[in-house]
Amino acid sequence: MFVKTDLLPPDAILGLTKLAAADQRAEKVDLGVGVYKTVDGATPIMRAVDLAEQALIKQEKTKAYTPADGAPGFGEAILELVFGADSEQVSSGRTIAVQSPGGCGALRLAGEVLTRNDAAGISAGAPTWANHKPLLTAAGLEVHMIPYYDTKASAIDFDAFIASIKKLGPADALLLHGACHNPTGADLSHAQIDTVIDVAAERGFLPLIDTAYHGFATDLETDAYIIREMTRRLPEVLITYSCSKNFGLYRERTGAIIFAGRNPDQAAAVKSHIINIARASYSMPPAHGGAIVSEILHSPELTQSWRDELAAMNLAVRNNRKLLVDAAREAGLGNQLSYITEQNGMFSLLPLTLDDVKVLREEFAIYIVGAGRINLCGVNASNVGYLVQSLSTILNR
Repeated sequence: MFVKTDLLPPDAILGLTKLAAADQRAEKVDLGVGVYKTVDGATPIMRAVDLAEQALIKQEKTKAYTPADGAPGFGEAILELVFGADSEQVSSGRTIAVQSPGGCGALRLAGEVLTRNDAAGISAGAPTWANHKPLLTAAGLEVHMIPYYDTKASAIDFDAFIASIKKLGPADALLLHGACHNPTGADLSHAQIDTVIDVAAERGFLPLIDTAYHGFATDLETDAYIIREMTRRLPEVLITYSCSKNFGLYRERTGAIIFAGRNPDQAAAVKSHIINIARASYSMPPAHGGAIVSEILHSPELTQSWRDELAAMNLAVRNNRKLLVDAAREAGLGNQLSYITEQNGMFSLLPLTLDDVKVLREEFAIYIVGAGRINLCGVNASNVGYLVQSLSTILNR
């Protein structure tokens, strides 16, 4: 049966990680894989996660399956975190959450529930996260790329984006980034979000908000603006949520798919289909990560500890942005990278070509994804001088 099976090339990002790990050059700079890292290159376990995990191990009495919609208390806690404990969206019962195997699992579920409900396709602003298209096309959706980011201007081309979404209709979905756009770091302003909502209300398309970095742009409340406003003003919104970055639960594969509908009956109906789809895929979600999140968010002390540490991580990334921009100016790059301090999250897109990225990797041991996406967590005081000097050989040619 498998005689004619060809070897596929490795995943671009995971393959780059292996190359970086194998590189023995002393001045290696790894700006590739999208995980939070401290100045020494570690991805630590958050204090609140560690304490919650210890408490769970002491009280756990069984390894029986977790409920189909997730670890007890998880969905309720995520809804209150995303919408606010006193929000109409939660109190009305018109929102539901189902735990998924990470944000990727949530996206796959979202794609399949859209396909089941005869979505004509989904549009995404270019560029977008590399795994969006594989996940959504595997679920049966046609993915259409529309303008979003002008790489020459290093800024959002909002006029082109709005012109494209004005062509969408009630059978279409629009993929939006919740905060900390990947790969560009360029987020819509609140005023621009309001304009997108106006168009969605007029044209009738369904927003799918992929929320992978909640709390990494400004803070948890501000970052939730796009979700809270869209679900307040629009009849139907899908949200995918990842706990990988803001809880540091990468390997625990903890996420959620959230639906906000017209009323509790519609929300319950959509939830039944999501669970039905999950049952035919992975059956039950993994319990451990969901239980950790639930433990943290049901404890005022752990919640405060988690919020404080998340805010510190956010600040560290912002400081890295400023560090890179200041060093670039000192290295003679002027304001070529100044846009980086105006963006959010762990990622930015450098004005590089694929050939430039190849030269940086082969000649300077600098590892960058695609045509210029960098993880700002990989920038620090000990390597930023070497990094900007290397970049200057490319950008000042």
